[in-house]
Amino acid sequence: MDFVTLHALATEWDTRWRGAAVTGAWTQSPRELTLALQLASGDAEPGTQNPEPGTRTDAFRALCDGGLPMVWRQPGGGRQRRNTTDVLPELVGRTVEAVRTPERDRFLVLHFSGGLHLWVRLFGPRPNAFLLRTGVPIAAFLGDEPEAPATRPAPHPETPEAFEGRWRSNRKRLSQAVGAAVPLVSAPLAVDACRRAGLDPDASPEASPPPALWRGVQSVLDDLKAPAPHIAWRGTPEDGLPEALLPAPLQHPPEDWTLERFESFDRACSVFARRSLGSRHYRALYAPVEKPLARLAAKRQRSADAMLDELSQPSRADGYEAYGHLLMAQASGEGPGREELALPDIMGDPSETVTIPLDPALSAVENAERYYDKARRTRRSREEAEGRWEAAHAEAEELGDLLARLRATSTLQDLRDLLEAEDATLARVLRPEARGETSEPFHRFPLPGGFEALVGKHARGNAHLTTRVASPHDLWLHARGVPGSHVVIKRRARTTVVPPEAVGQAARLAARFSTAKTQSQVPVQVTERKYVRPIKGGPPGLVRVDREDVLLVEPATL
Repeated sequence: MDFVTLHALATEWDTRWRGAAVTGAWTQSPRELTLALQLASGDAEPGTQNPEPGTRTDAFRALCDGGLPMVWRQPGGGRQRRNTTDVLPELVGRTVEAVRTPERDRFLVLHFSGGLHLWVRLFGPRPNAFLLRTGVPIAAFLGDEPEAPATRPAPHPETPEAFEGRWRSNRKRLSQAVGAAVPLVSAPLAVDACRRAGLDPDASPEASPPPALWRGVQSVLDDLKAPAPHIAWRGTPEDGLPEALLPAPLQHPPEDWTLERFESFDRACSVFARRSLGSRHYRALYAPVEKPLARLAAKRQRSADAMLDELSQPSRADGYEAYGHLLMAQASGEGPGREELALPDIMGDPSETVTIPLDPALSAVENAERYYDKARRTRRSREEAEGRWEAAHAEAEELGDLLARLRATSTLQDLRDLLEAEDATLARVLRPEARGETSEPFHRFPLPGGFEALVGKHARGNAHLTTRVASPHDLWLHARGVPGSHVVIKRRARTTVVPPEAVGQAARLAARFSTAKTQSQVPVQVTERKYVRPIKGGPPGLVRVDREDVLLVEPATL
């Protein structure tokens, strides 16, 4: 929050809260401080002279977050029944004597009876709130060592000479150089100052400020003498995202921004805080889904396009079948020993010769049968390829439609509704971590009898599963003599009997998740975890088995 907004806000709150009593101080989310204030009778709504009927309690809320430091008022002062923690107990029972800001510095200071002062620091990488008694620090909201806040008035050049004296050209953009020279001008207003002067805010700063630039800066400073609260929205105020809280209007806002004027800074800060927190929650849900979904949708579309390109090529089945017909019609008496045979193309142009490759171990008729078989297999493969393309094309369209609907959401509730409605699809196509879930280094498969097989995903997953997840009396399985996944069957107690059908299914999974998965029968080790020992100094997942039974099983199909 910029100083001008903070100072105007303090002026409004000083009128409203003077004489209000603190009835509670707590935190209900990380880095957020709340004070419940019982208002004295006849308090006026900030920016007006009339009492606000029906509102007797306010909540002062401060978000001490380096990414979004801000303060705002919430009418009612209600406290959640759960997940809240009392803080700064010294404030409870005190009354507000004044709300102030230090000269040109981004602190908000609440003065309380008994010589207590709450300094809320709203800048830097570690915003915080410090409680002082008669100038001596006694507590810090975020648990840091309490400190006496050091204030430093921001420089405020009011003449062209002073502005030029503070000019530094070691910034990437002209607007950044303006912000550094005039700290009371926030970033959006610094950009607007450049545009008011007819200059490009993204241009590189020169060694000295362009002569026209001061006119744009002075125009902004004149507006700040009579602050007017505005919110800049990306989109519309109804469904747009909050971009900036401004103490003055922008004369040249970006094309996709909309400015909304408010009757008071109190109201503007409340709306901005509520919508900004909603926007933060929106991005926290949106970003982990949109990026992997966009990547997967593009991948599926590329696969479908590649399949379609392959299907657009002429089928070789017709050629194989033609070879068979020519051999049967013209060379049925030829025996083995020929590597190729040149025959007239009686199915096309008889004046042309077709050279047919042959298997010398087979007769012409047997070669014809081989070509007929290849034609049948090629057609069957093409039909299967067409089925795979249809499935890939349908999935690509489904993912593209879901991505478009995700990108069309503009509110937190819309996003939550979409994610809930499409949970089954997202669970199928996205990894657990992309959906905000914890990813385990092993798969889970149900087994008969209510048991479960845990199958390591990779070497580190095998090591984690065997050494950290499995108990000594759990069953441990692995394809014998070949690389593969560790498989564990958890037992509820050492006397729990795992039924043979469950062990057999787990063994088939061990065979499936091994390099022997293409074999018809695979030997699988079965033992208790206590007989499995990691080899010291070996790579992750490498173990020695001291005692085992062996099952010969067919790999599972998934």
